[in-house]
Amino acid sequence: MDGRPLTIMLFAGVAECVGQREVHLAWPGGTAAELRGQLQARYPAAALLLDRSAIAVGERYCRDEDRVPPEADVAVIPPVSGG
Repeated sequence: MDGRPLTIMLFAGVAECVGQREVHLAWPGGTAAELRGQLQARYPAAALLLDRSAIAVGERYCRDEDRVPPEADVAVIPPVSGG
């Protein structure tokens, strides 16, 4: 896949599963669902948690069908539990 490197910030359990708080992925643009799929393929240990995590572009949460442009600021935010 061609494209400029997309910097993706990882938080909480996702960062723990991947072993780092920031990853870079060649990304020509696509949907949040496609980005999630690429991350799951690259980091299978985090795949189940990634499936339940939110993708945020800038300061806005994305739906699976929303576009993620190549120059976006992206964060993966896992579900939060507590009480």
